[in-house]
Amino acid sequence: MRVPDVVFNNLEDRIHFYFCLLVALRLFSCKRQLKTIRQKNAFIMRWLKNAEQVASFRQRARSEIVWLRGEILRHSPDRDVEPILLMIYRTACEMSET
Repeated sequence: MRVPDVVFNNLEDRIHFYFCLLVALRLFSCKRQLKTIRQKNAFIMRWLKNAEQVASFRQRARSEIVWLRGEILRHSPDRDVEPILLMIYRTACEMSET
């Protein structure tokens, strides 16, 4: 089954966006010793707010930023978002290889 081409629009931009977010999260975790999921989610929310100010993210990943912020706010503050970020990143990487 062939995936429609529209799915691949901006796929490389999304891969780059999630890569940057995951690297920033890991670096911050190592440096600051995040102790709770709430601290992790607070960092992600700050990172997303800052990403909106970066021209390349604002133009290319706006929908991802809005969606992620909504996901974090819509669910329990104790819900770990990192596994979702990893799944999206890995899936996008697999799609780009096809």
